Amino acid sequence: INTLQHRYRSQLSCTYAGPSLVTIRPSAAGASCSAKVRGGMSRDSMPPHVCSVAQRAYWNLLTRCQDQTLLPLGRSGAGKTTCCQSALEYLVGTAGSVDNRVSVEKIQAMFTVLKAFGSVTTQHHCHSTRFSMVMSLDFNATGRITAAHLQTLMLERVRVARQPDGEGNFNVFPQMLAGLDITQKTMLHLHQAAESNSFGIGPVSKAEDKQKASASFAQLQVAMETLGITAEEKKAVWRVLAGIYHLGAAGACKVGRKQFMTFESANNAAEVLGCDYEELATAVFKHHLKQIIEQVTSGGSRPSPAEDKGPKMMGVECVEGMASGLYEELFAVIVSLINRSFASSHLSMASIMVVDTPGFHNPRHQKQERAATFEELCHNYVHEQLQALFYKRTFEAELERYREENVEVPFDLPEQSPLATLSVVDQNASQLHVAPGGQADDPKGLFWILDEEVLIQGSGDSVVLDRLCSYFAAKGAQKEEDGVLRKCEQVLQFEISHQLGQDPVRYDLAGWVSKAKPNLSAQNAIQVLQQSRANLFQPRSKMPQICRSVAGLEGYSQQALQRIGCVRKTFASSFAVVKRKSVCAQIKLQMDALSNLVKRSQVHFIHCLVPRVGVDEADVTTSQPGVPGEGDLALDVPTLRVQLCGAQLLDALRLYRIGYVDHMLLTQFRRRFQVLAQPVMKKYTSAYEIPDENKVRGSAGVCLGRGQPAPMQLWVLWTWGQSRKQFWAHLFPPCVLPVGVKLLSAVVQEAPGSCRC
Repeated sequence: INTLQHRYRSQLSCTYAGPSLVTIRPSAAGASCSAKVRGGMSRDSMPPHVCSVAQRAYWNLLTRCQDQTLLPLGRSGAGKTTCCQSALEYLVGTAGSVDNRVSVEKIQAMFTVLKAFGSVTTQHHCHSTRFSMVMSLDFNATGRITAAHLQTLMLERVRVARQPDGEGNFNVFPQMLAGLDITQKTMLHLHQAAESNSFGIGPVSKAEDKQKASASFAQLQVAMETLGITAEEKKAVWRVLAGIYHLGAAGACKVGRKQFMTFESANNAAEVLGCDYEELATAVFKHHLKQIIEQVTSGGSRPSPAEDKGPKMMGVECVEGMASGLYEELFAVIVSLINRSFASSHLSMASIMVVDTPGFHNPRHQKQERAATFEELCHNYVHEQLQALFYKRTFEAELERYREENVEVPFDLPEQSPLATLSVVDQNASQLHVAPGGQADDPKGLFWILDEEVLIQGSGDSVVLDRLCSYFAAKGAQKEEDGVLRKCEQVLQFEISHQLGQDPVRYDLAGWVSKAKPNLSAQNAIQVLQQSRANLFQPRSKMPQICRSVAGLEGYSQQALQRIGCVRKTFASSFAVVKRKSVCAQIKLQMDALSNLVKRSQVHFIHCLVPRVGVDEADVTTSQPGVPGEGDLALDVPTLRVQLCGAQLLDALRLYRIGYVDHMLLTQFRRRFQVLAQPVMKKYTSAYEIPDENKVRGSAGVCLGRGQPAPMQLWVLWTWGQSRKQFWAHLFPPCVLPVGVKLLSAVVQEAPGSCRC
């Protein structure tokens, strides 16, 4: 903490913590790569920075031919999106691309579009991300970029129709209402603002805010043109956004028949969406009638009463579902247009993936008294899963490798892990072993409880809370101890101890059973968009319903097709989810798909921290450049300590100091140094081929290390039953042996400190 304080006061927001990087809420100017940082491309020649991590990933990709991943972790508003943008700009600007398919201008345009369509404005941040993304750069054997591919998951689509107190809708709506000219507004029936809008969409009132929104919309249009989005395609996008606006103005009757409250607004919505009013009303309200008509026209019989049973929804829920479904399909089309701009058919060797997530949400961080929502629970679930990946890669995998190689390291696995918190959310009954004579009902996580209670007639939120507390809440004498879950005094509220118990979050369970039900109106959104005047939505109509929550399932390069296949395989693994269209299980499958994408690569973790509670964007932008105020350089030590303990950075540093983090397998060693002895390597090619690297683990080896207090070893393993002298003779003939020894010494000296062999 003392080191972070001194560096932060010196305007150095980035610090190395072993192999990971710690960054404290950098401003937009401080996070970008300066000319000095961009200067060197040799390894370890750059100071602690996001671009340094990107450089390390780039070198590992070239030397090991292995996929790399840059994964920022931290709270919402800690600067994760800024770090991702800086890393991508550095990689594209440094490596270059074939045929200029991927450029820095396109990367900046992509983030401009994503911030408009996927970010919201809160009390403390104007670009708070509400979706997870994986941006991949594909590289060829020469180290140049051949293509790029974007995949998005976990879009908070319900944000379109319902927002928490103090937060707004997606940024594109006020930007569009402020930036469209009078001709476009007249065509979209936006020239006269509606008296009220149930979705909270409306023009900004202040002149200053209106000017900012208009300027942002102009930047959005320029960014879309940079990405190759045509005028007709942009017009189709504005039509869908206008249709969502008119649906909010139309509303729904809360009593009586399920129908629109305002016919004129509903008719405007149907017109801009390119369909008839009757078709729109049927898709929104009359789901079962539509199913019967389709069944009869296709030659089938009327569905049975069991099949005809569906979730009973109110008219307001139907309209909100249609709006959220329309926006989800629109967002997927935006991602598809971005991928079209980056697509290429050139061959690639490996990829660098940059992952951006909304991060950890807690209303207390923004000094709000409200409880967290179901959507914020989903974002926290994603963050805990990624934190569990850090735990497995940093502790479990390293200690397992030491055991396999018979290396003694005086370090015990940390007792606390994110798995305890994850069990409250997504634990399946099959993951627990219940003793005979125990509870008849097997313990399950919150997602599985909601999934079951949705199918039970008459069940409610209170039943879900009682079941959850009976499984995980402390009982009897254990109530005084700190548990993972605690029932609050408020009605239908509970608390989960996130971040290893360092940062508990209070959730309000009211209405969660309804959110866990599949919304038939949202599923009919793609059918409404098929009637649109543009053909943008035709490819999405052929996609299975279970996969529509993921955008970016189209690609042309080999690497992109492999990533798409990984996602599709994850969703195809659960046939029950495909049949029942479970909402909670779809959330879990999206997280599993993200984990499967990341696990295939070497992960570089970036821990983003906030300097104090309630920090907002004005804190890092109001000061003059180079003359920061005293408040900008002040760190809240308790807040910083909570984040460090929750991320287990101190334990990771301790293992890094006493362990051997640098290692190299024989195949990697041979690939890197075989150029020194080409005739000999050619002669003994068959002897040096190793089909399975796992077979050489635990064999004899050569250790290149350094002394205490932070030992570091480079292991070279082989399976021959020969002496070291024979090994070096085969690897380096006498004529090149001195050169080989010097080169190996240079390799060892890449690590700081005195080296010995």
